[in-house]
Amino acid sequence: MSDFYDGPSRYKKRRVVTHRGGGNRRRDESRDAGASSSGVGSGHVGKPGRAVPEKVLPKPVWMTDEEYKKQQGSIVRAIQPLRKGAEADRGGQNPAERGNETGHEGFSRSGAAEAGAGAGAGDGTPMASEDVNVKLKYLKTLQAQGKDEIVRDYYNTQTFHSRQSKRTESPIYRLRSFNNCIKYILINKYGKPNGTVLELGCGKGGDLAKWGMLGTRQFVGIDLSDESIREAIKRYRNGRYDFQAVFATGDAFNVELPEILKDFNPDEVSHLQFDNVSMQFCMHYAFSSEASVESMLANVSKSLRVGGMFVGTIPSSDFIKWKLKKLPQGEHRWGNSIYSVTFPDLDCFDREKGAFVQPFGNVYNYFLKDAVEDVPEYVVPFEKFRSMCEEHGLELRYKKNFFDMFNKEVGHFFNQLPGPLIQSLRLPGGKYGVANEEREACSFYLAFAFERV
Repeated sequence: MSDFYDGPSRYKKRRVVTHRGGGNRRRDESRDAGASSSGVGSGHVGKPGRAVPEKVLPKPVWMTDEEYKKQQGSIVRAIQPLRKGAEADRGGQNPAERGNETGHEGFSRSGAAEAGAGAGAGDGTPMASEDVNVKLKYLKTLQAQGKDEIVRDYYNTQTFHSRQSKRTESPIYRLRSFNNCIKYILINKYGKPNGTVLELGCGKGGDLAKWGMLGTRQFVGIDLSDESIREAIKRYRNGRYDFQAVFATGDAFNVELPEILKDFNPDEVSHLQFDNVSMQFCMHYAFSSEASVESMLANVSKSLRVGGMFVGTIPSSDFIKWKLKKLPQGEHRWGNSIYSVTFPDLDCFDREKGAFVQPFGNVYNYFLKDAVEDVPEYVVPFEKFRSMCEEHGLELRYKKNFFDMFNKEVGHFFNQLPGPLIQSLRLPGGKYGVANEEREACSFYLAFAFERV
């Protein structure tokens, strides 16, 4: 019987759903190696996208007029916040002060900034990457009530453009492969085999093959981005998986799962009791407020059977704190040509104690070349996260940063990993993994596993 209680939800989201049983599974790992299950839509790493061009793209032949009109409306809405911020800042600066202060080509992690990067290229509006003050102003004035719309618009826009890109040509193709390798290991090491799976922030279904390797019987995927859900449905239909799948659009951070999945037959969603819950590269969005974290963990805990596993990947608060302590006075940003992190307000961090003043709402701006733009993300102080999990009957079983995990575990799972994925991680000299700037970008993350007790 489900542990969920009946009660009014704070929000209602439109759902886009489908389900289908599959035959023999066919894995397309060359595609999967570049995909991600991140987060609300998520995510974050492995969701390729590119800036919106100056001119509106023509309607693809496969897209309906209604979908095309909706997509262009999303792009226009996304541009407005950053453009307004740019105009306000431009009014108080001379051209010399508005120079390229960041040295990066493409800062934006919301649809606002991604669209703004393209829009500003030809109309005199500074691009997000050209003016760090625009970016900081945008993040400082961001209202929590608008966060979900910004995230949704970004991933809808990103999904639209990723259809037209070849992942194998991405400058971070190896980095995406490394992150996918980590997820393969995590799922195979701590996922319950031959069971049922609930993935919150399933994105475009990039982890379907990973769960298929574990003998999954039923899969339920939920994501805030309706465009990502459509792509996940298409991925499932085009593959041959040995399990039934259900996909739905919904906000699993703020809405109870019974409300999101109320139109499904209980058998289709395992009576809301699962053997595994997965959140890959997306959970950090919940840490905008304590209420969102409580709501998210309630969904996780109530949907897991006793003995079930909660697995995921998140930015490492230990790495973030280490970097913040090393920042020169007055600096807000660190990174390299592959990635960067910008904190709009450093008052949230106590340098002497090496800790955040408050556990929630510590917003930063994350950039990953050819993949992630300026959607606001939030620090996940791991010890606070762990203590809240314990209050929800979830006990920590595993926590490792990506490199420690890869070095310790890859030998055990090497022969189980897809051949194309392994080959994409081959370095000069015969070793496997990532190096140089990609190595630092991967250091930003850790993997975790909790057990429902």
